[in-house]
Amino acid sequence: GDDDNIPLTRRVQRDIWLHQHPKNCTDARFLLALWHHDETRDSVGVGSDMVSMAGMLGAALLQGRVFITKDYHGARHKGCTGSNHARWSCYFFPEASEECMERALRLVEQKQAWDEGIIKEFSGDQWNGEIPSFWGEPWKAMRPTVGVKDKLMTNYHANHRRWWRAQASFSFALRYLTRFPSEYLCNLLNKERHRAFGEEVAKLVLKTLGTEWPRARNESKRNPSNPMEEHVWSDYGPWMPRPLLSIHVRQGDKASEMRVASFDEYMKLANVLRKRFPHVRNVWLSTEMQNVVDESKEYKGWKFYYSDVPRQVGTIRMAEYMALLGDKQGFDTAFINLVMAAECDFFVGVLGSTWSYIIDDLRMTSGKLKAGFLSVNSINGLLRK
Repeated sequence: GDDDNIPLTRRVQRDIWLHQHPKNCTDARFLLALWHHDETRDSVGVGSDMVSMAGMLGAALLQGRVFITKDYHGARHKGCTGSNHARWSCYFFPEASEECMERALRLVEQKQAWDEGIIKEFSGDQWNGEIPSFWGEPWKAMRPTVGVKDKLMTNYHANHRRWWRAQASFSFALRYLTRFPSEYLCNLLNKERHRAFGEEVAKLVLKTLGTEWPRARNESKRNPSNPMEEHVWSDYGPWMPRPLLSIHVRQGDKASEMRVASFDEYMKLANVLRKRFPHVRNVWLSTEMQNVVDESKEYKGWKFYYSDVPRQVGTIRMAEYMALLGDKQGFDTAFINLVMAAECDFFVGVLGSTWSYIIDDLRMTSGKLKAGFLSVNSINGLLRK
């Protein structure tokens, strides 16, 4: 409901969808995001990509254009096949209707369409931080839900941009842009959940089956249709240990932008959370640092889950780390961690990191506003702009 999200979330998501899915695309104009692979991969990370897309989507709305992506460098690998190769839609639902995307990509090859301004490429000077005004100033009604140093953050300096980035985010800038994982990403998530939780849930199932399992299995074969399973329980998502706490730890090269916090500082916040919610013991831990994973094993009474991926030993630039993983593993892992974090029940992170900032945006637009967000530091200078 509206009380569980930042102001106007449901209305804005509907309006963006209608804008990106016009009834008739033959009269539509387009704003095209062309990703210059060689220029961006060494300078920005996945989080920066997503914040940039929020700005692009804002520019498209202000210009009355349908926003279209092409040649997204994160999807330029063999896992993204067919029409989704090098497209954002490899990971999340397409940003616009199929009809609009097909027309836009045809027009890309036509000089006349460029000359007449039917299609236009996004450039940085098209958006200076201006926020679409169709919805008034709903950010003025935002209430603080982020805790830093035992206080609620009441002055974001840029609440209007924060409100917009969150609205644009879960499937395309932030919420709209990431509203649903693609089939490809769903398959990756299923494998990751199976790897992380499969043995645990299997043991729980075996406990409930007991000695009646062979007979129950035979009866299910004779009566494959269970109305409750088919019409009611089918709406439930995949099993996860609940409640689940997301902790995102950013260290490494981030020291150039903020004070790097030790893992123990994050866990102190987790213990603050546990004092209010003593049943919290499961943690989805996302981090690029191997030392953080190693240190997590020292905390008794907590159960940590994390992706199985090579991590940094020592400090290197994030771009170098992503290059070592390769586009496929790097971007697959990033988006798996993002969706897993967004599905968690509670949140501890570091708002000086763009990635934590995005996780918080998704929290605020997925019915988890009241869960709050505990951060080891405040928003960094780059995100205040």
